[in-house]
Amino acid sequence: MAVYEEPGIDSLVMLHVEHNKAYPVMKGYRIQLFKDSGNEALDDAHKIMDKFKEEFPDLNVYLSFQEPYYRVRVGDFRTRLEALERMNTIKRKYRNVWIISDNIHFSDYKNDELTNTKDHE
Repeated sequence: MAVYEEPGIDSLVMLHVEHNKAYPVMKGYRIQLFKDSGNEALDDAHKIMDKFKEEFPDLNVYLSFQEPYYRVRVGDFRTRLEALERMNTIKRKYRNVWIISDNIHFSDYKNDELTNTKDHE
């Protein structure tokens, strides 16, 4: 059985690959652990990040600043359900957590998926 390919398919695929390299993020979700402002907020954010990294080393931790708040968010979840499942575990140690829509790193999510697929083979 022969497979016929429309002319231009290869160039469309390459255009898609180049776009993903230029914009390596996608819409997804993260879990927010901390949001505060003031003189001590940055120090508090770093303390929470360090503690979280020890307790959950498998999740990426992100610090951001959007005036006047420092925020600590964790994870790169493609769906809200994935974030919710993980949030239930995190809530045991961090009380005030919530799910936030955010741009997540596509490459990290892709690598996690490949790892999970290999584990099930």
